[in-house]
Amino acid sequence: MATSPKAQCRLEPITHAYLEDLARLGAYGKGRSGVMRRFIENGIKEALEKQVIQKRSIEEFGGSISDDDEGD
Repeated sequence: MATSPKAQCRLEPITHAYLEDLARLGAYGKGRSGVMRRFIENGIKEALEKQVIQKRSIEEFGGSISDDDEGD
């Protein structure tokens, strides 16, 4: 499996507070990073659907699609 490099970003304190609120709800992810990941992935999916960006191949990044990954 390919490794995931850490991403760094700077957010306003109020944004951190909102992330904590969403993490406490649990419906959007576990912890701030899980919440951020969920919203980022949703944004990317929306941009792909609207054809704002072009779909990339997972193989470009050293990954592969196996039978175990289907349905996720």
